[in-house]
Amino acid sequence: MTKSLRGFGWTTALCGALSGCGDDGRVDTEAASLSSAPTTGASEATATGTETTTVTPTTTATEGGMSESASEGTLEPTTATSEATSSTGETTTAGVCPADCEEKGGVCIGAECCPDEDHACGDVCCPQGDICSFNTCVTPGQECIDASACADDEYCEYSLGQPAMMGGDMMCMGGIMPATGKCLPSPPQCQDGQDPGDPPTCLASCQYVPMPEGFAPTVKYHWDAGTVMMTPIVVQLDDDNCDMIVDERDIPEIAFSTFVNGVYQGNGTIRVISIVGGQIVEKWTYNAGDVDPIAPGRELAGGDIDGLPGNELVACSTTGRTRAFTGDGQPLWTSTYTGGCSFVSIADLDQDGLPEIVVPGAVLDGATGATEVMLGVGGHNTPADLDGDGQLDIVYARGAFNSAGGVLATTGLEGVYPAIADLDLDGKPEVAVIANNKNSATTPHHLIVWRHDPQMPGGVQVVRAGIDINGALSPALCSEGSAGNTAGGGPPTIADFNGDGTPDVAVAGGVGYAVFDGTKLMDPNVADADTFMWIKQTRDCSSASTGSSVFDFDGDGSAEVVYSDEIRLRVYRGSDGEELWSTCNTTGTLQEYPVIADVDSDGHADIVAVSNNYSSINCDGTKQTGVRIFGDSEGQWVRTRRVWNQHSYHVTNTEEGGKIPAIEPTNWTTPGLNNFRQNVQPEGEFAAPDLIVDLRLQCEPDPYGLIGRVRNIGEAAVPDGVPVYFFEGDPMNGGALLGSGVTTKVLYPAEAEDVTLLLPNAPPGVLDGSSVVWVVVDDAMPMHAWHECRVDNNSASGTGKCPLPG
Repeated sequence: MTKSLRGFGWTTALCGALSGCGDDGRVDTEAASLSSAPTTGASEATATGTETTTVTPTTTATEGGMSESASEGTLEPTTATSEATSSTGETTTAGVCPADCEEKGGVCIGAECCPDEDHACGDVCCPQGDICSFNTCVTPGQECIDASACADDEYCEYSLGQPAMMGGDMMCMGGIMPATGKCLPSPPQCQDGQDPGDPPTCLASCQYVPMPEGFAPTVKYHWDAGTVMMTPIVVQLDDDNCDMIVDERDIPEIAFSTFVNGVYQGNGTIRVISIVGGQIVEKWTYNAGDVDPIAPGRELAGGDIDGLPGNELVACSTTGRTRAFTGDGQPLWTSTYTGGCSFVSIADLDQDGLPEIVVPGAVLDGATGATEVMLGVGGHNTPADLDGDGQLDIVYARGAFNSAGGVLATTGLEGVYPAIADLDLDGKPEVAVIANNKNSATTPHHLIVWRHDPQMPGGVQVVRAGIDINGALSPALCSEGSAGNTAGGGPPTIADFNGDGTPDVAVAGGVGYAVFDGTKLMDPNVADADTFMWIKQTRDCSSASTGSSVFDFDGDGSAEVVYSDEIRLRVYRGSDGEELWSTCNTTGTLQEYPVIADVDSDGHADIVAVSNNYSSINCDGTKQTGVRIFGDSEGQWVRTRRVWNQHSYHVTNTEEGGKIPAIEPTNWTTPGLNNFRQNVQPEGEFAAPDLIVDLRLQCEPDPYGLIGRVRNIGEAAVPDGVPVYFFEGDPMNGGALLGSGVTTKVLYPAEAEDVTLLLPNAPPGVLDGSSVVWVVVDDAMPMHAWHECRVDNNSASGTGKCPLPG
């Protein structure tokens, strides 16, 4: 698992070496020149800050460089000297940096000529083998291809290793050998109110706060080669960046099932796609034929289920079996249990590091598919620690089991779909349940709320016995006999819709979408009809059981609703239900819903929605089909995780890289969560990248070249493909473009990459230093979806003259 580096910062070795770093972290060339000038004085300080007296009886001082030994006639490196009178009246000799230090590529630190800028570190010169890291001398650790090879408080510094090269495993996108680096201590973050200093000893918070004007999604990608009527999942299934592991640094895959000729419960095909280089890439497909064919209308799940490196995919067959596949689409196992498979949940119930698969009526071993526990009853199961004993239970709409299959709770009420959160903020969860049985005399389209109480009959306290989710809307909005007329209610969603700090419950029915105020739901003095926060008319007359998802797209603390009925995909403002946006999106509907994840790793949330055109349903005379990915046209949506791995997704059920936690954090006690089917910001709602660049030279071996060392000193990752430009002269005053390159990998906080421009025929002014060379990173052309927290520190200048040999 890659360690998180959110919140860490970095200062370049150049700023650490020279005292002349400007306010924006760039090198002040005038100050740098002054800092390396010879100085004299009676109490000349050394690199350690102590006073020194230099006596050289056998040599003759020269103006820096080499001197001849009086005894042997050999040449030795020395420093120039100057006389001064000490406080005792004695004549002393203080060291002066050799005049040709900088010409030979060194950096003057007091009287010492430090060999190069990588070893110059504030007022000291790092010993051989150490480098300057954030104004501190450190010894690089072991070789790494990813931070997973480093300690928890380290990261992988790629500028200390070898660049990526062609010739790697061709199954890895691009066929390259991964870049290597060395492990370094993670740099510090400034505390609140702490001055970073100059040069910095820590780095301040880096955030970009978008100022969205309206809500304007556009279609970024459209896969239109089939019909889909299930909830897509997002999970990493292969090693895209060639670091030999599958984790959150890889491009996430989008997995879904398709059907043909309207047979949505017949022989389906699993399809896996991802976004690579701005294009849809089809990774693999699987069709079983006649042997346990995939049920395309049932749900998928993804994650590491066998304890081996990489993630797997779990699907349901038409025969009621559960099937598992490797990340590259090879069948892994098929369960012998045939009691049912519709919704699949993955969780480590026994906390042994090997997850289980929870399906209706049974618990299966993740590695083999063997039946571990028979539950006897159950439906759409959701693992959660209902009784607070530190172990996951198996919660379904009408009750709960412990992980061993023992009965924990029985409601005696109807119910199909559960969702779990702490609605009254007492540290104990409630279960929000949708009952939609058309044959029920009391709850054909109703919301029920209950919680576990071992002192009550059946271990259950019923908070709400059944609220009609249609409110004042008439079921007659759907034709007589249709599901929307006789029943209704899909999988509920829980989030803070109005920004008051407490979670609320939302549900889609056959004729409307309703949000219930969580505080009012838990208040026995509030009547059922008064618990509505808002309700909007929709149309889902076919199944009347679609779900929805939630995300705070603008980061204002109030969640937006993303919902697709039979006809349109809509986004509602959470606080009052105002429709912010809608578009045609036809579907015959089952229990599917759109999901939110960053599927193209651009640092912004995306909406993944499915559609189909097999039925007579149309939207303004049009039909849609396939999988569409929507993003904000102005790049204003905030970041989110790159995973949504199952229908009962609730953030804590999976790490971002697909690993299933052995001990699942409790969602409703985790700060910033207490939700269900809502995606969130990984760490810091507005964390942003911040790129700086350092000019370096390639003098040997030939050919000559300029190097831009690009480093991300922000709190969020930046995608690959960032342009780096090199100029002879100031680009703001007519400087001539020498050439450009691009970064080739995602740069996480503190990481750097060298971008080299080879110039075998460099202009004379560049080579002899008479021209100032500039390097610029991220000039925002062309415009991109991600934003830096600062844009005033994206350039550096210096000389292109190589140091003299010797």
